[in-house]
Amino acid sequence: MKILILYVTVHGATADCAHRLAAALGENAEVCELKYFFGDLSQYDCIIAGAPVYAGSIPKDMRTYCRENRDTLEKKPFAVFFSCLSEDKNTIQEYLRHNFPGRLAEHAFACDSFGGAFYFTKLNSLERAFDRTLAKAYAKASKTKAPDGTADFVVISGERITAFADRVKKAVKLPA
Repeated sequence: MKILILYVTVHGATADCAHRLAAALGENAEVCELKYFFGDLSQYDCIIAGAPVYAGSIPKDMRTYCRENRDTLEKKPFAVFFSCLSEDKNTIQEYLRHNFPGRLAEHAFACDSFGGAFYFTKLNSLERAFDRTLAKAYAKASKTKAPDGTADFVVISGERITAFADRVKKAVKLPA
């Protein structure tokens, strides 16, 4: 059973999530950033797409790739994870419906958010100012310490990744 975790990342949080998911899935999982994937989807038994969410949308390259390959993706077990701070199931489902073609979104057997990160050390001054405001709002809502905007602020959930991996294992009949 070969599982492909295909992801796009902007600052690295989605890459971190993808690699953590691969570790939870074990030796059957292969991780590849979309811009480096030149393989054949038909070689895989299950495809997992991962992307960050910015203002409700995922990067265009993932949307385009899934639209162009939806016929193949709809013939296999397909799941989606997002790197974002939303934990609300309805919001996450809306991200799925908004960013993936209709039938493919309906075909996804699993979809969740693994949390996200603000890598302040990688941002330019404008991004840092904007993300500091978002991170402070998130910290206030989740009752966590607000970031100072100089150190990275990472809230990726190992529990959500493990639960998602368990759903994938069950769907593709891998040992738990």
